[in-house]
Amino acid sequence: MTEFGSSVPPDDEDLSSFTLGENMSRTLIALLLITILAGTALADAPLSGTYNSDDIGGTIATGRYTEAWAPGGSALMPGTTMNAQSWDGAVLGAEWSYTCGVLLSAPMLLTDTVINGSGNRTYMKTFVGGEIWLSGSGPWANGDAYYSGPILSYTEFETVQFVDDVPVHAVTNVQATARFDGYPDECVAFSVANGIEIGSTDLGDPMPMNYPDFLTDSCTPGAAEGAWWDMFQMSLYIQGCSVSNEDLDWGQIKSMYRD
Repeated sequence: MTEFGSSVPPDDEDLSSFTLGENMSRTLIALLLITILAGTALADAPLSGTYNSDDIGGTIATGRYTEAWAPGGSALMPGTTMNAQSWDGAVLGAEWSYTCGVLLSAPMLLTDTVINGSGNRTYMKTFVGGEIWLSGSGPWANGDAYYSGPILSYTEFETVQFVDDVPVHAVTNVQATARFDGYPDECVAFSVANGIEIGSTDLGDPMPMNYPDFLTDSCTPGAAEGAWWDMFQMSLYIQGCSVSNEDLDWGQIKSMYRD
């Protein structure tokens, strides 16, 4: 039996392990962690689904797109950099964007019907790098302020019309995959069924307002030349994104502060 005022600690091992101050500090830390976790509990991977643009009966905005290059370059030469953003009729990039992919090698010629300088050629263009961004207020919203991450693959099939060996018109189709930061799985794909070139500096057209900036191959605004496009019939597919960190239960929280 322990006498009052004795220096011998109590027999209870748990009580002997901590001073009152240690118990209080550990309790406060645990409560703080619970508060933090409760505050972030709503943030989660974007909702799975297929999200189509409003021109094909969906709810997301169609887009506008630029491809830009340095003087002496062209849309079919390495160094071309893409910049696509949603367009709701008033604001660029409010809902989604995919930017900064760079064409590192010459496109592959798939078909060629040009005779005597006139006809069509279809190319496969593979862009490398870049980032996708989705607003946290879009139909995929699930608690995060936004979702962004690297583009993993981006292939564009572009058909160019030539007249007297001069490219005068182009249409495109895009297929791409990506993932979101914090959600390690590849769980995003997007496609553009119909992109139409509206104008190009190659044809002497002036760059209109309300199109994404011409980007250099280092992803900074200010490229000297380029083309601008309207993008229609878009689809975004989100499936199987996983949360990077599992929620901690009470036992796990206690174990973090156990001697």
